[in-house]
This record gives sequence, C-alpha cells and structure tokens, in this order.
Amino acid sequence: MQRQEQLSSARRPFYGLNGDKLAADRILLIENPADLNIDVGRLRIRRSGTADAFVAPTDVGILILHHHTIALSVNALRVLSSSGACIMVTDESHMPSALMLPTAANRSTPSRLRRQIDHLVTPIPDALWQALVQARIRTQAATLRALELNGAMRLVRMVEEVEPGDSTHREGQAARHYWQYLFAEFKRKKEGATDGINARLNYGYAVLRGLVARELVAAGLSCELGLGHRSMENPFNLADDFMEPYRFTVERHVRQLDCDAELDSASKKDVVKFVESEVTLGKHNYRLLPAVRETIASYVRILESNKGRLVLPVS
Repeated sequence: MQRQEQLSSARRPFYGLNGDKLAADRILLIENPADLNIDVGRLRIRRSGTADAFVAPTDVGILILHHHTIALSVNALRVLSSSGACIMVTDESHMPSALMLPTAANRSTPSRLRRQIDHLVTPIPDALWQALVQARIRTQAATLRALELNGAMRLVRMVEEVEPGDSTHREGQAARHYWQYLFAEFKRKKEGATDGINARLNYGYAVLRGLVARELVAAGLSCELGLGHRSMENPFNLADDFMEPYRFTVERHVRQLDCDAELDSASKKDVVKFVESEVTLGKHNYRLLPAVRETIASYVRILESNKGRLVLPVS
C-alpha cells in the first residue's frame, strides 16, 4: 500500500526584522509521488488515489521533497519563495542535496552587503567567531549535563581558552571531547554516513542549515560571507557560522531517539521535531526559530553600529 506523505506542522507565524510577515514555522515533508501547484492562492498537493491536500503558502517554512517523481509548477515555486519558504530536495539516499532560498527584495540588502564586506578587513569577524565558538562549546557542556553524562567540566574550562578567530582551534578539540561522551564508541562522519546516529545528525543539520539560511536572507544578509567559515566553494558560510551555537538542538534530540533503526519516513519525521526545542537566550526561553532570529538580529545591529554583542544561547 502506498504511504501517505508526511506533513510535519509547526504553525506559529513569524515576522522579519522589518516587520514583514514571513512563512510560518511549518516543515512540510512529501515522500511519495505528487503534483504540487497553486490553486486559488493555495498550495495544492495532488496524489493518486487520495483527496487533494491544500496548504497556505505562508504556512510553509521549509518544503522537503523526498521523492524523485514529485512535480512542481513554476508558479508553485514562485508563490512559495515569495512567501519566504525555502525548498529542499533530497538525493537517492534521502539526504538533502539541494536548497532553494527566497530572494525577495529586502530594501536593506545592498547596504548590509557593503557592511559585511567592510567588516571582513576588521577585527570584528574574529571576535564574533570567538563568541560563536564559545557558545558552541558552552551548549555542548550544557547538553552533557542535561543528559546526565560526564565530560562537561572540561568543556566549561575550554570556553575560556577560545581566542579571537579561534586561532588555537578549541572548536575541534572540544568536538572530539564532546562526541566521546555524547555517544559511546562513536565517530563523527559528515559525508555519506549510513549508520543511524550520523545519518540522523546529518539530516537534522541539513534542515537546521536551511532554516538558518532562510533567516539570514530574510534579514538582507549574504550567506556567502562568513565569519569563521570562509570557504570559496561554500555558498552557506554565514549559515554554517550561525548554526554552530544551535547544533546542540539536533544533537540533544537525536541522543534521545532510537538510532538503531533505518532512517526511514517515520525516523525523519522524528528527527525534524528538533525544531520544537526550547532555547535559553539570557534570562528568557524561546522556541528554536525565534531564538535564531534574535541571534541574527543582534548580528545586524553589530553590522549597523560596529558595536554590541551577539545574543547567543546558553542552553
């Protein structure tokens, strides 16, 4: 029997830095043959042998396409991107392989691009990367503590050892320490992983990357111009920077899943639930995406004023 596509919903609407309403925090996964088009302003999902499903484009934060025969109209792509949604396509192993981001005009984009470029020749990127790495290590320690695992104290000490630009590579040292306590007998593998833990981590990271990239674009920022990630071949350097302090939401969630099973439809749906994570910024708790938005807003303020600090998660 043909499976129904999985729809994972988080219906909270959100707003961009300029107050413009963007797509809601809904992740829409489609895993079987389907035709997607626009019908009277709604996204229509048509499948053989079942009634059409309708979704408001403004309710879609990220659309994940898991089947090679899914067909989309150009109008559907246009309407979804105009609503602020990003679209992710997976490969034959059902891991994300392509990401389409909205390019709707943000009036601040030209000036912010110039400021991003100007900042690259100042000490500011190194200082911000130092803060991001410190937050990454701090949340690693908090994750071990939350899961009642050993190893947190060494990470807490390491936070104070991070220098501007992370010139002593504390990020990598912390990661090696962290992984050996988070998962027993585990080796982190980024590309082509088939084991249950790495496959779930990579899938979750890819979704997180798409959501962070979308927020950066909505803020009028260029994803190519990173702070710590500066690869000439990576169009998502800045997204990878701002993912760092939020990776723990994926890791903490995956640690509590059954990773022995195959990464199938139900498993992917479980992994994506990390977006419901609660994040602490300062004295306040946020859902994941509003927290990411606050962090990016703090970066925009630094770009505009050349002063201030990033708002980063504590746990």
